[in-house]
Amino acid sequence: MITTILAFVVVIGIIVFVHEFGHFIAAKLSRVRVEVFSLGFPPKMIGRKFGETEYQIAWIPLGGYVKMSGMSDESMDENYNPDDPRGFTAQNFGRKIFIITAGVLMNVLLAFLIYSVITWTEGVSRLTGTALTIVTADSPAEKAGMVAGDEVVMVAGQPVKDWASLTNIIRANGGREIEIQWRRNDSLCSTKLVPEPTAEFNLATAKTDIVGKIGVLGTFTTESVGPIAALGYGATQVWWVVKLNVISLSALLTGRARLNDLTGPIGIAKLSGESVRSGFANFVAFIALISVSIGFLNLMPIPMLDGGHLLFIIVESAIRRRIPDKIKINLMRVGLAALLLLVALVSYHDIVKIFFTRD
Repeated sequence: MITTILAFVVVIGIIVFVHEFGHFIAAKLSRVRVEVFSLGFPPKMIGRKFGETEYQIAWIPLGGYVKMSGMSDESMDENYNPDDPRGFTAQNFGRKIFIITAGVLMNVLLAFLIYSVITWTEGVSRLTGTALTIVTADSPAEKAGMVAGDEVVMVAGQPVKDWASLTNIIRANGGREIEIQWRRNDSLCSTKLVPEPTAEFNLATAKTDIVGKIGVLGTFTTESVGPIAALGYGATQVWWVVKLNVISLSALLTGRARLNDLTGPIGIAKLSGESVRSGFANFVAFIALISVSIGFLNLMPIPMLDGGHLLFIIVESAIRRRIPDKIKINLMRVGLAALLLLVALVSYHDIVKIFFTRD
């Protein structure tokens, strides 16, 4: 339990700090006065002022914020000077967009660097050959007599020389009897089995496919990757996580996914603990995954999130006047209430899945 809590604090702490640091640096580069750098939302827990900025930790751990002069923000403080020449409101459209999106850009950059460094230091693992390293208990393969160490040579009458060809045939025959042949030591074995039809979400088509599985895992080989190639792998991995978030949101909005399919703070805490126990590389990779996901969430056009501020900026630019502060603050209060409700609902489902659901 202690490991899980500490891992969760580290994951969220790093991601929120990097995100808010992005806003902070962008504001400083734009010569905007930063009044508060906060981890967490008000009320304030502890804080200390250095120069013109107060650095604080607040009680509501749903993120953080950078309070800039001349801006209504997550602190919901209505006492500010919108005419301050060093304030956010006085900046041009481009600088405002830069400051608001800098947090998400830092989240993406963090993930990109993590994935790239892991790939460079750990290499790239691929399934090669057709020798089995794992045969799952009670799976079609085990029931057919297959064991770890067997080397599959033919499936459904077709010779297989690599893992891709083996799995493609099995996946295409879910629920249909096929013959499978394998080599064990110097002997050839053969039997018939039925790949178990399994629902699997297809990222490419954003649909659920029914594929066949027999419960086996092949042999992984690790290839070394140079620093330049690792950057390409890092970018590819970040894009994959972004795509996963887009598809997941689309599925939720269209009813193909349900609210209890989401993972909230409690679920993230559980996964944080599991990832740290599985090794350092897996733990930092998990940080990268959550960093991109939180960055994506922050771009949603919801008041209290960066996407809400971005929407305010675009609307004000279009109508050529400021949205009244009272409207902004009331919308942010509604946004905060909605976020708290969502967190409560998702956390409830997390608790049910973790503590009351049995396999």
